[in-house]
Parts: sequence; structure tokens; C-alpha cells
Amino acid sequence: MPRGSPAKIPRIMASHENKLLLQIITKLGLAGHDSLVAKSTELQRLLQIRSSSGMTSNLSDSAKTTLCIDLAAGLLGLPIDTEMALKLSGLRKTAYSGGRRTLEKILDINRTIGIAEICVQLGLSQVQKEATVLLEAYKRYISGGGQIDFTHPQYATMAVFQACKRLKMKPPKTKLVPFSALKPAQWTLLEKNWEKCLANVDLSEAKAKVEPSEARMIESKANDSTPAVSSSRKHESPEKTESYQSWKKRMLEKAYRELELQRSSG
Repeated sequence: MPRGSPAKIPRIMASHENKLLLQIITKLGLAGHDSLVAKSTELQRLLQIRSSSGMTSNLSDSAKTTLCIDLAAGLLGLPIDTEMALKLSGLRKTAYSGGRRTLEKILDINRTIGIAEICVQLGLSQVQKEATVLLEAYKRYISGGGQIDFTHPQYATMAVFQACKRLKMKPPKTKLVPFSALKPAQWTLLEKNWEKCLANVDLSEAKAKVEPSEARMIESKANDSTPAVSSSRKHESPEKTESYQSWKKRMLEKAYRELELQRSSG
């Protein structure tokens, strides 16, 4: 056997191993994201090492591959077609959600699914602000109920659901429920609890708390996006070059105007 032949074997095996993954990524419409291929492959290999206990024995190769892609997309902040992912996995919705949680435990992915991520995944960015206000109001409403883990995805998911309803949009319930990690009966109970809350709570205090946070975020973005001075501008006369403080003031004024427009349109 030629000296260089053994080195080709791992590459052939790797290509065969990734064939299914690449097919599923393509069918999900995410073929242009090289980082997703790399991250999904990383999770796949880590899963092979850690799942020797048989925790994933009830999942087919297609299911495990799809779930790894789903998790990788979430970590990279990429939206994913949940209905297509469900179809490609060959699983029912409850089994898919359960399998996802199992893989998160095996792969030690401890991440909080928040309103922003849910809105990105489902293309609901227009309800993000309203959902944030509603979640803050709900926290205030049940603040006397003892220690509650608001990092559980059920709260962010329900906030997005209720925000859609308040903004006269049809909530994509079938897509939202899997994010909540709840069973249908648990979801129904939580939905009733939220409806009771929103019928009795004053949102003004919640808005008062959320809006300063938005202002701080705007100022932070302005500070983080200091314009770089190009080599051509270095030779411009001082009166033609805008100072940083002047530029920052102008950016802040623009951002606040946009925020006011959002409030008035809401």
C-alpha cells in the first residue's frame, strides 16, 4: 500500500459521515452557512462520544442529525424552519421537543431561550418590544408567588404568543409551543394564567422599566460603533472632520427619534 493511502481513509469516512448532515442543511435552506456545517458536525461528533449510555437509542440517524443542526443554529443565532425540521427528523412534535432537551443535556448546552431568539427564529421581530413589556408585567404580577425560575423558556414563549395577540397578529401557536418545553395541557394552563394577569395588570410600570433599558442599549450601540477614521480623512482639514462627541450626539438623537416613531406607531 502506498505510503500516503491511509491518510485518505479518514477523509472518505468524514465525507460519508457528513452526507446526511449536508442534505438536511440544504433542505432547511441553510446551505450557505459554513459555520452551521462546522458547528453541527462538532455537535454530532460530541454526541457520538457522550451518548454511549443509550440515551439516544430511540432516535434515528435523521432525527439526531436534524436535532444537532437545530441546536447548532440556535447557538449561532440562525433562524430555522421548525416545520421542515420536524418533517426531516421523522418525529412527532412532543418527541422532537423531548429529543432536543435530551441532546441539550448530553451536549451540556445550557442556554436560556429568550424573547429575542424566539422572535428571530420565527420572524417575529415586530413583536419583540411588546413581548418584553408583557413579560416584565407578568413578573410583577406574580412576584409574590415565591421563587420562580423565569429563565424557563415557557415565560418568554408565552410573552411572544400574547404579544402577537395584542398586536392583532395570528400567533403561530404550532411553532411556538415547542419552544416552551411544555405539554399541551401545561401550555393551556399557563395561557389562562397569563390572560388573567393581562386583564388585571397595568402595563405602564412595565413600560417605564423596559424603555430605559432600550435607551441604555441604544447608547451602548452608539459607543460600540465609533466610526473608524480612514487614511484619506486623516488629511482633511479640522473643520471638515466631525468630532467624536458631535458624531455621538447626532447618532443618539437619530436613535431616540427612531424609538419615538416606534412608540407612536405601536
